[in-house]
Amino acid sequence: MRFHIRVSARGIVINNDKILLNEFGNGEYYNIPGGAVEIGETVKQAVVREIREESGLDVTVGDLIYVHEYEPNNSNFIYGQTPHISIVFRCFLNGSHEIKPPSVPDIDPDNSAVTSNAKWVEIAELKNINYVPYIHEKLIEYIKTNRFYPTFIEEPLYNE
Repeated sequence: MRFHIRVSARGIVINNDKILLNEFGNGEYYNIPGGAVEIGETVKQAVVREIREESGLDVTVGDLIYVHEYEPNNSNFIYGQTPHISIVFRCFLNGSHEIKPPSVPDIDPDNSAVTSNAKWVEIAELKNINYVPYIHEKLIEYIKTNRFYPTFIEEPLYNE
C-alpha cells in the first residue's frame, strides 16, 4: 500500500501594513504564497523559490509560524483527495516590494483554483476576503500582536 502526503512550504510576508497573498480564481480565494517542496531542496529553500516564482520577490526565511494539516476525509474533500501538510514561516523582504509577473505561471482557464497572481492586501481587509484555509482570526491575531509562535492547525471537520 502506498500513502502520499503533499508537503508544501509557505511564507508570510508583511510590508507596510500589507500582507502578500496569492489570488485564486480572479479574487474568489486567497492564500499565503508557497507550494510543493521539490526533491533535493529543504523546506526553507522551497519557500524562497516559491515566493520568487509567484511574485518576483526575494525573501529571507524567519521562524516557523504554523503547520497546517488537511485530511480529506475530515473535511468532505473540500481541497481534493490528497492529504496535505503546509509548513508556514515568517519571511522578510530583501530589497524591492514591487511584485513581478510569475516566472512559472500557474494559469488554467478551466480551473479557478489555480493561482492568478500575487498581490499586497491590506491587513485590515483579511477579515473581508475569502482566505483558505479558514484561519482568518489566527492570522490576524499573529499580525496584530506581532507574536508569531509555532502552532499546529488541523483542518476543522466539515459541517454541512
